[in-house]
Amino acid sequence: MENTTNDTHRYEQLEMGDMETKLQGEREHKRRSWDNQFSFLMAAVGSAVGLGNIWRFPYLVSRYGGAPFLIPYFIILILVGMPILGMELSIGTFFQAGDADAFGSINPRLRGIGVGSILGAYIITFYYTVILGYCAVMLCQSFQPADKVQWIVLKGPSENLVNVMYGYNASIDCSVTDGTEVEGCPHPEFNWAVYLGVLFMWVVIFFSIFKGVKSTGWVVKFTVPAPLIIILVLIIRAAALKGAGTGIMNYIFKWDPTELSNPDIWGQCIGQVFFSLGICMGIMTSYSSHNKKDSTNVPLNEKIISLSDAGIALMSGFAIYEILGNQAYLQCEEESAAAALTNSTFNFESCMKTSSLFKQSSFALAFDVFPKGLAKLEAPQFWGVLFFGCLILLGVDSAFSLGEAMIIFVKDSSLGLRYRFKTWTVALVACIVGALGGLLYVCGGEDGIAYLGTVDNYVNNWCMVLIGFLQCFAIGWVYKVETQYEMVGKLSVWIYNIGFTASLLVGTFYATIANHKALVKATDDDTFNPNQGAILGGGLGIFFGGWILSTALASFLAEDKDLPFTTKLWGIVGWHGADDLRVRANNTVRDVAADGKWVPNTLRSELEALYRHDCYAISFGFLIKYFCYALLLVITIRNILGDAMSEAVKGDKAIVGQLIFATIVLIVAIIAVFPRIMYDPKAFKRKSDTLGKTHLDVHTPTGRDRRRRVAVKLKSKTKN
Repeated sequence: MENTTNDTHRYEQLEMGDMETKLQGEREHKRRSWDNQFSFLMAAVGSAVGLGNIWRFPYLVSRYGGAPFLIPYFIILILVGMPILGMELSIGTFFQAGDADAFGSINPRLRGIGVGSILGAYIITFYYTVILGYCAVMLCQSFQPADKVQWIVLKGPSENLVNVMYGYNASIDCSVTDGTEVEGCPHPEFNWAVYLGVLFMWVVIFFSIFKGVKSTGWVVKFTVPAPLIIILVLIIRAAALKGAGTGIMNYIFKWDPTELSNPDIWGQCIGQVFFSLGICMGIMTSYSSHNKKDSTNVPLNEKIISLSDAGIALMSGFAIYEILGNQAYLQCEEESAAAALTNSTFNFESCMKTSSLFKQSSFALAFDVFPKGLAKLEAPQFWGVLFFGCLILLGVDSAFSLGEAMIIFVKDSSLGLRYRFKTWTVALVACIVGALGGLLYVCGGEDGIAYLGTVDNYVNNWCMVLIGFLQCFAIGWVYKVETQYEMVGKLSVWIYNIGFTASLLVGTFYATIANHKALVKATDDDTFNPNQGAILGGGLGIFFGGWILSTALASFLAEDKDLPFTTKLWGIVGWHGADDLRVRANNTVRDVAADGKWVPNTLRSELEALYRHDCYAISFGFLIKYFCYALLLVITIRNILGDAMSEAVKGDKAIVGQLIFATIVLIVAIIAVFPRIMYDPKAFKRKSDTLGKTHLDVHTPTGRDRRRRVAVKLKSKTKN
């Protein structure tokens, strides 16, 4: 009876694999490809390059020491951003599916990872289009006469920003800080001007994606190069302004290496790389799924996208800080003239270097400080149209890529394949829901902006980091785990995997909680000096001690005692799933006749992979399985524990963000426990407790033979 039950479960497990294989075949058969690689690269770069490249990256460079900031930034880009980007491009290309179905093809229980990433990205569009709505309001103002343009008429430090954010009267200064209400500045319950801009953005998004990659491919040929031309024009024009050189010096040509010791710099770099590259949002997987898997140079695409994003961010900083330098120059000129009237001493150079204008970012930079700099140029409305048009073009690429990931998910699902949903109908529903989702951020004046900041923090800094960790878990620890079972046995693999992660968790919990207690004690007792180095060392000691112990135990309990030590060690600690992607990527466009097939883990092949543009190096697998996995898990745990131990995050607005995060976690967990809910019940009705074969394993000749043997055995036992 026990054998019959096991055979039944085995048969059902294989049938689940058949379902994956069938869905995979239907997706590949119906999937439209990009017209060419140029269209794909334009779309991917357009998605990566967004508002953060303009208003956040330059500020971070200036804030954290200038050129020294680029050291940790490129370290994080190379060690975290590029490997995860390469992983997403690879699974999208080779599985020919969006995020949810690509991870579902690896294991049905992992489908929730893709669902979580797509849902998080879709929620981002709700407030991202609101930001674009503010840009649209400013753009429309730029077409008015100069005496009616807010950012030209209002001269105070934050007047224009307050008016635009909260929808106040354009001609009245409503920027008060003491809580009093200025006459003519009522507290608006709904910002109609901005919401009309939001609706316009969703119309643009719809017409950009209503035909899938066909319409997207045409749109990006304008929306990607146009803002680059505008930025270049701004750089050339602003270079002739007085103070532009000082602005550039404050941007990147200063050297303050002391900022490298600031632990915040690494967190800022991770946040910038994650959001700017668009990883862990389902975008790159969805876009790359429309590439031809037998002729796409995936490693080269990874390098082009990531380096283009970094290069454009660097370039945009010159335009921003040239204008800010000119503003600082004019401001210091006024202060110098005032000092001369009173015979006071005035250091002009010191005034320029310490100007608060160089510390502006985000909304304050885009909607207040920078426009007022443009107001000092000839024909300011013209420059306003260019600048705000540039912001809209940069942002709309990212916005419709986030929406398109959702559309591809719906069309790739079993229900989408069954009912043949039209692309334009899915796009229309997605855009309507997105427009309704933006209502939260334009209601209640200050409350809407507060919700935007809170939700952005939880979705970007929490959800996307968690999704990145789960993606690395799927590719590094689950995909091709059967290969490890065959080499050393299931017991050894499980002991090692659980031991590694448990050690990391315990070490992180210890270091985070101990550090928090030490900082609280230091706050209460001025004489107490917390030894954070010792706390960090303790956490690392727990982690490395547990890692070494689990490796030794797994090696001792390996099934085949006669295996050479290096082979046994590779079977336990190796990154077989990442290596499978690497082998496919490195051989796709390779001239096998001239160069031979690329084989991993040989000296010649690995040396060759270090310098060839069409290859991933051996570090790819290590970074996915170990470095990115560990780093993102540590950040996730610190986020949760820090939130739980902090008093500053309480309140209704924080609860909204926490609920979004909890919902995404719950969805991932439910799909992992009940994977069959993601399949069409009419197409697949069996129940099973055991799942896990990948579609690649099931549809091999060996898999078919096993299915026949199980079916024959079941029939014979039924007769008996």
